[in-house]
Amino acid sequence: MASQTIVRVKPTTPPSGSRVSLTTLDSLLTIFIPFNLYFKPSYSGPTQLQTFVASLRDVLDRLPFLAGSVYDVEDAQGVNFKELVDDGRGADLIWVDLPIPFVISPDSHHVSPRTHQGDQECSDDQPLLMVKFTRFACDTLAMGISISHVLADFASTVNLIKEWARVCRGDSKSDPLVISSWDRHPGTFFPPPTTNTLPDDSCPTSVVTSPPHPRSVMTSCFLFTWESLRELKKVCTPTDPEDWVSTGDCVGAVVWRAITIARNKAVLKPGCDVHLNIVADARSRSGQIQPDALKYIGNFLTPFTVTLSSSCLLEGSLASVALACRRALNEQLTPINCANILASPNKAETFARDLYSPTESWISNLTKLLPVVDALDFGGGAPFWASVEQMPIGGVMIGPEEDGYLASFMIETEWENKLHTMDELLTYAKPVRSL
Repeated sequence: MASQTIVRVKPTTPPSGSRVSLTTLDSLLTIFIPFNLYFKPSYSGPTQLQTFVASLRDVLDRLPFLAGSVYDVEDAQGVNFKELVDDGRGADLIWVDLPIPFVISPDSHHVSPRTHQGDQECSDDQPLLMVKFTRFACDTLAMGISISHVLADFASTVNLIKEWARVCRGDSKSDPLVISSWDRHPGTFFPPPTTNTLPDDSCPTSVVTSPPHPRSVMTSCFLFTWESLRELKKVCTPTDPEDWVSTGDCVGAVVWRAITIARNKAVLKPGCDVHLNIVADARSRSGQIQPDALKYIGNFLTPFTVTLSSSCLLEGSLASVALACRRALNEQLTPINCANILASPNKAETFARDLYSPTESWISNLTKLLPVVDALDFGGGAPFWASVEQMPIGGVMIGPEEDGYLASFMIETEWENKLHTMDELLTYAKPVRSL
């Protein structure tokens, strides 16, 4: 039977009561980001829990808002907004000893703290940051991190984990990987917004008929090896020398077409528009890359939408689909448009609604966020596997693996087998696991 310990970790310094208004991007999604790391049996020992607690406390001393709370506030004009307050609530660290060996399976995949209402796996006053360590019988250690999206996007979460790992392994030579500041508004890295902000309906509603409600969903993973990525890049290279597509654009073209065929081909009308929502890291789109922008703890992931007719998506060349993704990125995520997105709360609300619509597909490309896995070493070695839970249905997350890029499809169970019959997808990727 599993044993469990919950420790509320608080900063050593008293709370300052400092307050920060949350940004539009902070309000994009009100979910917890579940991110899991898996370490080989080198982190065992009776003092390991104390080591993690002490190092996390050091991080909270430098970044006290991670141990704070979010409150609803009304200004003098009656406008409601949210504030992040340094009230010293703390973070929860959960330690579980599980008397079963570790295997990659649906059960071992879900190791992040449970955060759903009525099913919390933490203290009664759920904090904004929770970490769960699961030690299996074979001494493999799973580290599940759940952080509120109002605090940080995935890129910031990775930065935070890197900083915690640096402190935990006692690396005093490396520079801190995150900044310690209460100025959390990413708009400081962009030009001032124009008076004409993006329209409220800038994320279009799909005209595709919604598929039947699924009985269950699963994650199906396909690996694009480095060799197959080189071949795919050749196929997708534009004929016009002035055009350029990234490897991520090429993979995005393949997976967008695949998941659309698997989920919606039967209900697509000829010539109708199909929309793909992509989440891009705006840190590199500000027009003036600043070191502090790359270290920023907050929300910098910004949405944009690619639209193609069903005939172009399903029957056109992969090169044309990849180029459509690249052009949409360049046209929509200009520095001034990013500033306008930050100034338009309706944009965030519309995109958040469409992101979870079963008629839409979305892609999050994480290939630039996790290539330096050695930086996630907490003192006993770097993780041998990482996973992200709770993707929206119809979503595809692309991330790096040692042997290439891994595309994880969140798809209805009854349609998952269609992915395994698609010649184009199987030309460039091979199925590796389903969870």
